[in-house]
Amino acid sequence: MDTRRRLTEAFDTWSAWADAQAGDGDRGEPHLADLAARLRGGRPSPHPAGVEHPVEPPHRAALVGRLAATLVEPEGREGDGDPGSDGLAEEVVAELAAMFGLPTAYGHLTSGGAIANLEALRVAREAHPEGGIAHGADGFPAHERRCDALRVPAHSVRIDSAGRIDLDALATQLAKERIGTVVVGAGTGTLGAVDPIADILALCRERDVRVHVDATHGGFFTLLADADELRDTPTARHLRAIADCDSVAVDPYRRGLHPHACGVLLFGAADGPGEEARLDQAPLGTTAAALWLTLRALPPTPEGLGEVLAGRLRSTRRWRDLIDGEPELMLYQEPELDILTYLALTGEPRPRMSSVADSSRHIVHADPPGTEHPVYLSTLHVRVLDFLGRHPRAVADRNDTHILRSTLLGPDCDAHVDPAHDRVTALAAAAPRRTHTAADPRTRTEAVESAV
Repeated sequence: MDTRRRLTEAFDTWSAWADAQAGDGDRGEPHLADLAARLRGGRPSPHPAGVEHPVEPPHRAALVGRLAATLVEPEGREGDGDPGSDGLAEEVVAELAAMFGLPTAYGHLTSGGAIANLEALRVAREAHPEGGIAHGADGFPAHERRCDALRVPAHSVRIDSAGRIDLDALATQLAKERIGTVVVGAGTGTLGAVDPIADILALCRERDVRVHVDATHGGFFTLLADADELRDTPTARHLRAIADCDSVAVDPYRRGLHPHACGVLLFGAADGPGEEARLDQAPLGTTAAALWLTLRALPPTPEGLGEVLAGRLRSTRRWRDLIDGEPELMLYQEPELDILTYLALTGEPRPRMSSVADSSRHIVHADPPGTEHPVYLSTLHVRVLDFLGRHPRAVADRNDTHILRSTLLGPDCDAHVDPAHDRVTALAAAAPRRTHTAADPRTRTEAVESAV
């Protein structure tokens, strides 16, 4: 796509109309240079060294579509919506429903994945007003906060050593508590873990409990359920099971190469809740246009967007192998999708959790602006029992720690693997080390280990 030409065409169309109107002058023009200078201080996305956050930068088609719709269709006008953008919204909802195997689903656009999840939980509350909502206790409190806002009892379910909902713990909760809906994750925002959706669905159907899928982080990997990268794996089986769930929230912003502020909520039956399900009444014409054009450039098919995600999985696994063979680094857990979690070895026979946190902090902040070959990373907050469940020899000298988390971005992400790995390894080798002494605390660690 000739991005510059398309943007120029869209702007010229609007500009010809605007110049003929009585405007309010050029009061903003003196500040344009200041704004440009401020924005220039940041780094572009995607940056070749940016592996810190699991959010894909938008495709050029999405940016062109959003600008064109913004210029042509002012969002604030009164009325029942524009037939053009309404038709686009219906098309993209139908395409995403088909991607999940929900061809007869009802759905609509929202202004983000968070709103899509909130709307789904509101519908869940109305469907089972006497029951609470269960969700995985993965340390990300978003669903608990939504339940609090909706005044619905929230039930946190223990997770296993891979960050997924523990089936035995869920069965115990369902037998003990009044639960109307279980929220499962198709790629959690913390670790990229896929809950055992197929098994949870069977468990819930026996008890007339609804299942809502939070697919905002990893839902698009459903495109690879029958591809070489996931075929015949438990992950693929659970992604396929989304087709039988009651509702799904997906966020094209996360893996769909779409700009921020776009979500889609789908209900598994065509007779699902109608307009009364909407909490977000904001006009979404530009969102519909931008997402429609994005899905023309990268269709939600295995050969379209699926191929981009397949390349991401292959690159993630290659970096995983490099980390696994690196004496300065250690995997926190095996990556299920495209989120890598790892930590720097601290030089201690039994690494203290405080040392792990110190090393992570040093590595993240070691490359200031202007560094010749930088790498941009992020950390993930991890609770003590979650850490010791994976690394029982660690010394729990504090209740939590921070590990490193990375996601490869951009269409040429495989080219970034080796430079990113080499830089992270060098930073890990230069991180402060603690000298092991006989006085290292052991009692608390042994007590926690016995509880895990």
